[in-house]
Amino acid sequence: MKTSSFIYLICILCMYACGSDTNSSEGKIENEINSIYGAETSFEDIQNATLGDIKNVHVKNLNVSRSAILDTLNSTFSLNNIAAIAYENLSEEERNSYDYIGVELTQKNGEKNPYSFNIKTLKEIDATKETAYQFAESISDASYKNLESILDTGEDPVTAAKSLEDYFIGTTGTAGPVVNYYFYGLGEGQHESKTFYTHLGTFVYKNGVTQNFHVNVFEGDAVTKGYNINPVANLTR
Repeated sequence: MKTSSFIYLICILCMYACGSDTNSSEGKIENEINSIYGAETSFEDIQNATLGDIKNVHVKNLNVSRSAILDTLNSTFSLNNIAAIAYENLSEEERNSYDYIGVELTQKNGEKNPYSFNIKTLKEIDATKETAYQFAESISDASYKNLESILDTGEDPVTAAKSLEDYFIGTTGTAGPVVNYYFYGLGEGQHESKTFYTHLGTFVYKNGVTQNFHVNVFEGDAVTKGYNINPVANLTR
């Protein structure tokens, strides 16, 4: 999914610095990253770059910094998720233009974590995220019937959706409705030679209580074969 080398300035033949106020996609990316992580984001549009043995590639670089939240999270999961956020908010024309999206996290101690992501891989990830979105949106909207088409966990999907409905009737009865959700991390794994992605998210209840969850989706699938809702010790504030 990732290449270990970042796009260094020494490899750049041509660079254009872009501000979010001149590019609507950059504005969307910057706002979403800030809303989740409270981070600052700057952008570099790099043409004719060299990445390892790969030459003449077009790269969108994101430099993300000044986030106390990111300092507490798994950096690999955060890097993956930020790259997915960037891809999701690019226009179709931009997606076809770039070969890689580069993300560099600068932590409070000055440590930098840079990785580059192939645009084709991000396209596969984006498709799996649609299932994760449907999972979270169905719970947030209390539209539990909409879960039935994406639940493939080995249990009857109607029964599985009803179990989730019963669970959230209980939690929302105490904490109020789920008023928001967001995805803060993205993992990657292998099972029986197939790649799956784990979308890590958070539900936000009306009373301010948060609850983490994750949704596993195999590459090429439009269903989840596994999910987890983390228990909350205290649903009251």
